Amino acid sequence: MIRKATRQSRGPNANERARMAWLKDRQICAACGAHGPVICHHAEGSCCKIKLNLVTVHIGHAFVLGLCQPCDNLVTRGSRRALTDAFGPQSEMWLRQERDNPNPAPDEIVEAIRKWGR
Repeated sequence: MIRKATRQSRGPNANERARMAWLKDRQICAACGAHGPVICHHAEGSCCKIKLNLVTVHIGHAFVLGLCQPCDNLVTRGSRRALTDAFGPQSEMWLRQERDNPNPAPDEIVEAIRKWGR
């Protein structure tokens, strides 16, 4: 399912949809490393924006983790803190996941997520 545009957030663009398709094809959980079907989890929500060098960078649709069902249940039914306590910051999971991406995210998005640090 692809998120629809709302008043708070635009819908994903072509690059962001391709990133989510790559995550599903990759089939490796960003948290526990399990192989199998994954769910695209917007780590900080689809409308997340970060201020980077006086410029606001929209990272919501790029900051997506591929999570297996048990890890997604941990964050969805538990909390983000439960996932962070079990596997570390979501930004670190994203950076590890991004190393394998054949079409890496733009530098400003990578820097914004690295700066976010959660």
